[in-house]
Amino acid sequence: MERAESSSTEPAKAIKPIDRKSVHQICSGQVVLSLSTAVKELVENSLDAGATNIDLKLKDYGVDLIEVSDNGCGVEEENFEGLTLKHHTSKIQEFADLTQVETFGFRGEALSSLCALSDVTISTCHASAKVGTRLVFDHNGKIIQKAPYPRPRGTTVSVQQLFATLPVRHKEFQRNIKKEYAKMVQVLQAYCIISAGIRVSCTNQLGQGKRQPVVCTGGSPSIKENIGCVFGQKQLQSLIPFVQLPPSDSVCEEYGLSCSDALHNLFYKTMFAEMEIIGQFNLGFIITKLNEDIFIVDQHATDEKYNFEMLQQHTVLQGQRLIAPQTLNLTAVNEAILIENLEIFRKNGFDFVIDENVMIGTALNTSEMKKLVTHMGDMDHPWNCPHGRPTMRHIANLGVIAQN
Repeated sequence: MERAESSSTEPAKAIKPIDRKSVHQICSGQVVLSLSTAVKELVENSLDAGATNIDLKLKDYGVDLIEVSDNGCGVEEENFEGLTLKHHTSKIQEFADLTQVETFGFRGEALSSLCALSDVTISTCHASAKVGTRLVFDHNGKIIQKAPYPRPRGTTVSVQQLFATLPVRHKEFQRNIKKEYAKMVQVLQAYCIISAGIRVSCTNQLGQGKRQPVVCTGGSPSIKENIGCVFGQKQLQSLIPFVQLPPSDSVCEEYGLSCSDALHNLFYKTMFAEMEIIGQFNLGFIITKLNEDIFIVDQHATDEKYNFEMLQQHTVLQGQRLIAPQTLNLTAVNEAILIENLEIFRKNGFDFVIDENVMIGTALNTSEMKKLVTHMGDMDHPWNCPHGRPTMRHIANLGVIAQN
């Protein structure tokens, strides 16, 4: 008892501001979360600079060095000082500019955060410059060294000892580097595929050994060829091209359909029980097949709509009187839809148990996917979620593709 009394009488610790340097480091850890985030930000900077050639070099899987070189537009000397300062960017100047953003980056945080977390050196040469410049930055993003540096047009960003300024995070990074590296490769492969007309290469060097190629594309304007470069020609041969052919205006007019209603009229609720589950795409969508038709189903929107309709079926409002089971298990019902009705429900003595929806990012097995798709046949209106977005889309008809 005496200890409790003495502790309760101790004065509360004063609330003081964290020093600015520590704040910058802590916040930067929320911008650059991993090796893949760091690589993503640097590659996107190169793409935004109009590069057609991007080379990524790693040492010890990225623990010692991450270096991204490009042949983009380079940086003009007047922009050197603001290059790595927080919230300094050439992409936007005010909030209203967000509606016109057409680049990957626009917040002005990536390079600033990398400076706070590691040792950053940038060499760059703008088309208007006679010679390039090598810049060394401190952890606050301030230039501490500046010297002429012969190089072709473009920019090279070198990041050494990522997370070194956050000791605990740095140890965790080193301990899990193989997992971090594997995730980074997946992210880089995605950019390699979509970057048509841009050559992307990545190598990794262990110790004093030779550089080992990780991934490389040839700068082809074809996404299909990029897929072949990343995953190999054997995998490329197994791909099936999909071409979506929506009803033309003349077809819709002939059959009295609107384009938005075409799917509803061509396919029926009874088809869901007959659908074959092909698999899950991007941890958010279910790919199904019915005869020769391929469909993509939004797992979150579907589950949300099913549970919303189940709520409607089990509750009846007669004037202001609610008739329903005394306790409802509203599994996966969207809370935003219910919020204006919950007070009425509770005044009438009803309790609710609200669980989470099947979210985008949730891995599902075949049985779970089949259950969600089958539920669509039990709905009155399975085509849209309660907010109005589509629950599914018809991707293609394999018979039509075969004819082409």
